[in-house]
Amino acid sequence: MSIQQNGIFDGRKKPVITIVMDGVGISDRAEGNAVKAANTPTLDYLAKNYHCFKLKAHGTAVGLPSDDDMGNSEVGHNALGSGQVFEQGAKL
Repeated sequence: MSIQQNGIFDGRKKPVITIVMDGVGISDRAEGNAVKAANTPTLDYLAKNYHCFKLKAHGTAVGLPSDDDMGNSEVGHNALGSGQVFEQGAKL
């Protein structure tokens, strides 16, 4: 799997910030969803007014054997830091 260029990004030379929020997932489901229940005006503003991308952080998207594998913080950091997907090893 290779990384494809995102057509939205215009290649500007301004500073780019990558924010990694371990343990935070995006879901419309309210039950058990602390992020959805929280008051997040700054995150809401940033997501609405700036480029914001959702990443898959589990399964084959980060090099795990199947999409049933949740992964962990280390798996996600490896995928982000390397800029490519590589095999992460055996199923946990």
